[in-house]
Amino acid sequence: MKTFFAYAQLVRLPNAFTAMADICLGALVLRALPEHLGTFACLLAASVLLYSAGMVWNDVFDFEQDLRERPFRPLPSGRISRGRAKLLGWFLLILGVGAAVGADVWNPEQAWRSSTLAGLLVGAIFLYDGWLKRTVVGPWSMALCRLLNILLGLSVTAGAIPI
Repeated sequence: MKTFFAYAQLVRLPNAFTAMADICLGALVLRALPEHLGTFACLLAASVLLYSAGMVWNDVFDFEQDLRERPFRPLPSGRISRGRAKLLGWFLLILGVGAAVGADVWNPEQAWRSSTLAGLLVGAIFLYDGWLKRTVVGPWSMALCRLLNILLGLSVTAGAIPI
């Protein structure tokens, strides 16, 4: 049970559901439910998985700072190794992009919009977590992550976004 709580803390499990709001926004704006329920479900999964991956990579990149400032976190406390965290981060990213591909397969008229946006979101996650977070463009890079997640929600139906 201790291991579960360490991983739940690493992925910020209670917060993961906030990422779903962007997908729900897109589906509601486009009045895509219930017609596109399968695509919507895939996008919800993609959003939560990519958000969770971002939280893991945040802790991987912040390990040295967390050793000093947040030694109770799962990585600096040793409850989860950095190697396992990196594996989990990659696994969640792959599953998240896979769920976006599933949304495109579910609705082939999308022309790979969801998976393209998920790929861009992966890039934005790494840019923010790895390099931009502590710079003057840090807030803008976080805003880009949120924007891409909202666009992911808008990709629930074909033609909603011109990619």
